[in-house]
Amino acid sequence: MRHALISMLPAAFAASALFAEPVLADITRGQKLHAEMCAGCHKAPHNAEFYTSRAGKKYPTKESLTTMVQSCVTYFDIPWFEEEVQAVSDYLNHTYYKYK
Repeated sequence: MRHALISMLPAAFAASALFAEPVLADITRGQKLHAEMCAGCHKAPHNAEFYTSRAGKKYPTKESLTTMVQSCVTYFDIPWFEEEVQAVSDYLNHTYYKYK
């Protein structure tokens, strides 16, 4: 029984990480990735006013925002893993959208 519980710990930690709030390091990483790969298309006129005016309209949830970031990654064949997509989504959400 004890061995079974111990073997389940890594899965429990992994599951809890999926639902954790983003930490500042993730948001900073997302900001850097956005500046490197996204700002070329999303700079002007995509400023803070642009992003905040869209909050709740085109992307009504945090999940839909992440889906849009993934769509850009797929369309432009950006070699990101899920963690990079989530970091950029977390950065955009933290900075502009403010979804819970």
